[in-house]
Amino acid sequence: MRWPQIVPVMTLPNAILFPQSLLPLYIFEPKYQAMLRDALDGDRMFVIALARCPCGNSPLAPHDVGGLGLIRACTDNPDGTSNLILQGLTRVRILEISSENPYRQARIEPIRSVNSSGIDVEALMLRVLEIAVAAASSIPGMPPQISEFLGKLDDPDTLCDVVSSTMVSDIQSRQRLLETADVRKRLNELIPCLTRASSRGGEKNGA
Repeated sequence: MRWPQIVPVMTLPNAILFPQSLLPLYIFEPKYQAMLRDALDGDRMFVIALARCPCGNSPLAPHDVGGLGLIRACTDNPDGTSNLILQGLTRVRILEISSENPYRQARIEPIRSVNSSGIDVEALMLRVLEIAVAAASSIPGMPPQISEFLGKLDDPDTLCDVVSSTMVSDIQSRQRLLETADVRKRLNELIPCLTRASSRGGEKNGA
């Protein structure tokens, strides 16, 4: 797929968009309503970027790394708001903010994953899968089919992103995983995140 060089950027205080993931969004701010209209008339893509500091009255400054998404479905509401589903396509680096009006736009470049093969990566992948399957039963609301689904993923990059998106709740941990292009390092960082998620799930369930 050919990526655009300049795209709208939606900066949020609590949302991360990983490749392969689906993110439901409710669009109600006028600037984002304008952004959505333009995106739907164009290539249907925009970036979700986590805000560096979600405070104060100034425009939220985004992290340098975000997720480029494609609008898969969009429903307009009678009051002018919209509900949409955004599918994560790739990590991107925000190189330069090119405009702030009527909404933020930025020049971006895609971030390619590296070190996604090798015996050590396969071993880490199996360890992540083992912990993820164990953690799935401890995390409230996790679909029972998730273990079977994860077991069918044979690409460590995809496995890592799917698990990060569905099982890691801490927003700063999610951002660090998004920013890590090296798959080997990302798998290593994901293991303690999953261990903590499993422990929290056990505590909530009274274990």
